[in-house]
Amino acid sequence: MYIAVVADNIADRKQLERLLGRANDALCAQTGTLYIDAYGDADSLMRAPMKYGLFFIDITLNEDHGKSIVERLKTLGAPGKIAICQPEDTPFSYSDAINGLLSIQKPIAVAPLHKMILDAYKAQLQASVPTIEIRGETETHYVPLEKILYAQSRSHLVYVYLEDGNMLSMLGEIDDFYRWVNNYPEFFFAKKDTVLNQNHVLSKTKKEYQLTGGIKISVSRFGDFLKF
Repeated sequence: MYIAVVADNIADRKQLERLLGRANDALCAQTGTLYIDAYGDADSLMRAPMKYGLFFIDITLNEDHGKSIVERLKTLGAPGKIAICQPEDTPFSYSDAINGLLSIQKPIAVAPLHKMILDAYKAQLQASVPTIEIRGETETHYVPLEKILYAQSRSHLVYVYLEDGNMLSMLGEIDDFYRWVNNYPEFFFAKKDTVLNQNHVLSKTKKEYQLTGGIKISVSRFGDFLKF
């Protein structure tokens, strides 16, 4: 797991790096290697924030104490847990307003630090569901593959239908969509313009597939030759 430290005081930054290095020695059997990157400011962090499973924010020389960094990470959709390093007896007034924000008291003790790392590692494992990038004309969505019922091409667009009833349009052809999902055996061609998710197929007759949500997809008479 990758861990980012953002601390504007070099002594605090080095101390947290040392603590995390020791945590790697103690926890690597449970978490694998912990890779620690330390930054002195937010701009350096924001070059590649999406790889981190846990962020430690320790800003002491700025009046917002890291609030702007948290907001930027949230806006970007960074998946890692975010922990604010709080000076002793110092309240963190906006924490309740930010969903999922963590805090750890300074001076940082070993037990709460290790628990926070283990919790972040477990959360990262639970969140590692395969997703597909669906890029439309104006928006890009990242959708878990398990949520896709089927995809169907019409007029140089692919329409991706989700289990919650939503439909997203994707630029390209159905073959483009299939290239994204062909490593997952649950996806197959039902006919030349339609790819189904087998996990959402309830039954099949000679004429159609019955999907969850009452959806019916007609069967191509060449369907057996189109499956991969």
